[in-house]
Amino acid sequence: MRHTKRLLLCLTALALLFSAAAGPARADVLWEPSNSFYWQHDSECSYEDRGYLANGPEGYVTLWDAPGGVGALRQFENGTSLWVYWRYEDWGLVSLWEEGKELSGWVPMDQLLLKYDHISFEEDYGGQFKDYDGEFAAYRGDAETVNFFEYPGAPEVKDSRRLEDVQQNDYTLELFTDEEGRTWGYVGYLYGHIDGWFCLDEPDGTDFPLRNVDQPAPVPAQTPRPPLRAALPFLLVGGVILVTLCLLIPYLRKKK
Repeated sequence: MRHTKRLLLCLTALALLFSAAAGPARADVLWEPSNSFYWQHDSECSYEDRGYLANGPEGYVTLWDAPGGVGALRQFENGTSLWVYWRYEDWGLVSLWEEGKELSGWVPMDQLLLKYDHISFEEDYGGQFKDYDGEFAAYRGDAETVNFFEYPGAPEVKDSRRLEDVQQNDYTLELFTDEEGRTWGYVGYLYGHIDGWFCLDEPDGTDFPLRNVDQPAPVPAQTPRPPLRAALPFLLVGGVILVTLCLLIPYLRKKK
């Protein structure tokens, strides 16, 4: 299974190479992390791609080299935003980039709080969604950009695109009418994944009423302390050395 998956990735890369030579093209290739445990168990991992908040019981979380591993990679105080790309059983693989370098490590899922997102919004309001029928094509306002939000009433803009790109490549899937009568459209993909909502009545708007969502608060943050488990290999090596010395000393004294 793993070899087949890698072969498909190679074939996809070759297809992209030939299409680039033929002319301009836009495509997405499923990204996979640089983590040895993931590559050994990729066929057992499921794609997650959702945002979480650190929520360890001691006020912080630790990124491990593998589920149940002993290599501590990084620690984060509770409340830190982390992105889980893959899951293995009850562990999540968090990836981040620092100074152009990737760091991918595992965190128990019960030490993370899911951030309210477009999937959560659909679970709460999906029964009110309507099919899109080209309504945005009739927009004739003076907006030059379209601002996308995680959900209608989210606190901040997550992405922005040119108005003409949105209208010319209209991939709007669903409509939602909010409590004030504004019409919102959901776009999953537009030259890359957006998975966001924009207001058809005011596409460049940024100051909409905030939606009250169910977002639990994490355990109060604490300064991380180095985990004892990470020091276990060094303690074992030190113990072996100490025991060896204890056995050798009587022998050396007797030899003298």
